[in-house]
Amino acid sequence: MTRPTKKDMERCTLDTLLATLGIAPDSVAAAEAPDFVVSVAGQTIGVEVTMYQSGVAAVPGIRRRQVEAEWEALSRASRAFVEINSDLRNMNIGLMFKDILPGRAEHQAFMVEVADFVRASEVGGQNRRFWSPQFTSPLMSRYLREIDLRKHDIAEWYSNISSGFVGRPDASFAEIVADKSAKHFRPVDNLWLVIQCSHRPSETMLPINGAEDFDIVPGLANTLARTPFTRVYALTAIGMFLWELSTGWRDVTPRDRSADTQSPSQDDLMNVMTDLEWMVGPDAKVLEEADKVLRGLRDWAKRSLT
Repeated sequence: MTRPTKKDMERCTLDTLLATLGIAPDSVAAAEAPDFVVSVAGQTIGVEVTMYQSGVAAVPGIRRRQVEAEWEALSRASRAFVEINSDLRNMNIGLMFKDILPGRAEHQAFMVEVADFVRASEVGGQNRRFWSPQFTSPLMSRYLREIDLRKHDIAEWYSNISSGFVGRPDASFAEIVADKSAKHFRPVDNLWLVIQCSHRPSETMLPINGAEDFDIVPGLANTLARTPFTRVYALTAIGMFLWELSTGWRDVTPRDRSADTQSPSQDDLMNVMTDLEWMVGPDAKVLEEADKVLRGLRDWAKRSLT
């Protein structure tokens, strides 16, 4: 399957935003600085799309996103490894790392150590947990604090890297706005900045107090006072927020959704984010559910724009 390009994902974000706002453009042209130029009723809107990244570090000097990228590479390698090791195809393997992961040059040796450990362990249909003192191989001892094993019809290697604490908008949000504001953009009638989130913890923010969480981001108000953007949108895990000079920040999440699609409460979100069994366990559903939501948004955007 062909992986979508960065431009594809930016276009998906733009289409979703336009559909949410009820805007049917006359044309959309991919560009650079800004990423897109949208023509609507004789006016041009330049739209710059970027991904949010929190400033959270996994360990001093290493940002969380770097560690997530290493896990994504190891996860891809594990799928190829399982394909050629048929005895692992009915095994769920949970890798709970101490902090950092094996380097890419160590992937093969690390996976061989894991496979040897699995083969030497008595594992059934119930989850069985092993701790670091039980590891004798060098890479598992160096990187893992525990490993969870369970036989299952669908083989999956999962980890604690793909879950964890998700914070409110922080100073890195202001840094993103400042960085984008410093760019030179082609002339347009209106210039918008769209900051999107993803399923990754490092690329997600939870403004659980609503628009006021953006009001207290250090340095953001001063940056917005000088920005060339006429609008700044934040597409977060719990809603859509808009900044304009005349009004400041406000929640513009669509309110015409049915009851079963309303945003979860603060308590609901905290319960989910702290439930590691749901987030990273053998039957983890979070990525599957996130994928359903994204597919639904894309389908809705396409229907709304036709």
